[in-house]
Amino acid sequence: MQSKLFRHFLAERLVLLVFRIFWLTLFAAFEHFSDGLAYPTLALAALIGWRGWRPWWMLPLIVAPAIYASDLYSHASGPGKLPGAMSNIVFQLGAFTLLALIGFAIGWLVRRRGT
Repeated sequence: MQSKLFRHFLAERLVLLVFRIFWLTLFAAFEHFSDGLAYPTLALAALIGWRGWRPWWMLPLIVAPAIYASDLYSHASGPGKLPGAMSNIVFQLGAFTLLALIGFAIGWLVRRRGT
C-alpha cells in the first residue's frame, strides 16, 4: 500500500514540476516579445518552415539569442522565479526553442496551404 501511495505522490509531483517548468518557459518566451528578441526568431523560423528547409537550420536562431538574452538578464531581479530563471542559459535555450518551433510550425502551415 505504501508503495502505490509513494508512486502516486512521486508521479503527481513530477507532473506538477513539468507543468511549472512549461509555464515558466512560456512566460519567458512571451517576455521576449517586450524586449524584441522574439520577433527575429519567429520570423526567420517561419521563413525556414515556409521554404521547407530542415529544422536544424534553426539552431543559430535558438543559440545566439539565448546567449544574448541570458547576458541581458544576468542582473535581473524581481518577485517570483522568472527573473532568476531568465539569466540561465539552459532556460533561455528552452524559451527560444519554443519560439522557433512555433515560428517553424506557422511557416510550415502557410506552405501547406499554398498561400
